[in-house]
Amino acid sequence: MKIGYIGSSQISDFHIPALQNNGFKISAIGTTQNSLRSRELALKHNLENSYCKGGWNEVINKDLDSFIICVDVNYTSKILEKVLDKGKPIFVEKPIGYKIKPLEDLQKHPNINNVFVGYNRRFYRTAKELKKFCDSSEGGTISINIPDSITGIKHFISNACHIIDLLRFCIGDFKILKKVNKLSKKKDDIISTSALCSNEKWNILINAHSLIPSNFSITVNSNRNVAELKPIEKFCLYEGLTIEEPTKEEPIRRFIPNLKYSLVENSFFKPGFDLMYKNFNNFANNKKCDYCSFTDALVTLKYCWSLIESDLAENFIFSN
Repeated sequence: MKIGYIGSSQISDFHIPALQNNGFKISAIGTTQNSLRSRELALKHNLENSYCKGGWNEVINKDLDSFIICVDVNYTSKILEKVLDKGKPIFVEKPIGYKIKPLEDLQKHPNINNVFVGYNRRFYRTAKELKKFCDSSEGGTISINIPDSITGIKHFISNACHIIDLLRFCIGDFKILKKVNKLSKKKDDIISTSALCSNEKWNILINAHSLIPSNFSITVNSNRNVAELKPIEKFCLYEGLTIEEPTKEEPIRRFIPNLKYSLVENSFFKPGFDLMYKNFNNFANNKKCDYCSFTDALVTLKYCWSLIESDLAENFIFSN
């Protein structure tokens, strides 16, 4: 299957091997006109004959079967609008944008169902284990931790969208009942947000905080068990406790969760990428597959904004 690749960032080094492993031939690659980064990427992956000096406009005018859009998120919607007109299957990196309004306009495009959004964590074996646990449970409580090494709305959305999508994948949609945000002194940036949420089955606590030494995690308490992704690439299921009495070396009583089962994500390719592109291949050939639609990705983005929008205007301008 001939594919056009629009993108040149470092993540492309993970995308290209995974899509080539799943039956895609990159017949055109480019971003902006005469992009040195695109040319270097093409040379690195032996795609010099596919390099398009004219940039993404040249890529989309080639005779191709499908497209990949993996660019700076600020430009995704602009490029996607043009590629949609081609009527071909399109893979789009997440998040699909930062602003909701342009994406709502795109949602009206007659070819919008041709879009497959690359939320690769949905394809983790660990995520599927957590979903299976949630599906089979009677409900309970869920704790979400979303740290970030950098402050800012842009970084919050880029980070939070991964976990919010994964949460929705595992338990479905939910309501935000209460939220508390901490802003910078300039009041144009987000430092932290905490939210209490729920649906018919789950009570959910979301905690997102910048500049803390922590890792992404989802902890599910249900059926007298604890299922946890921490980090997302590792699944652990705990059942029961072992009580260790105080000793001279450790003078406190300890309650140790018993690990029943654990699983670590395969990382031969970037986690989730190989199975994600297997499913995109099926998607492009009109076969049954697992995927995140454009509409689903837009709902996730709206959730991210709902966690912070009470204090911040949606017309916040992101610098490139």
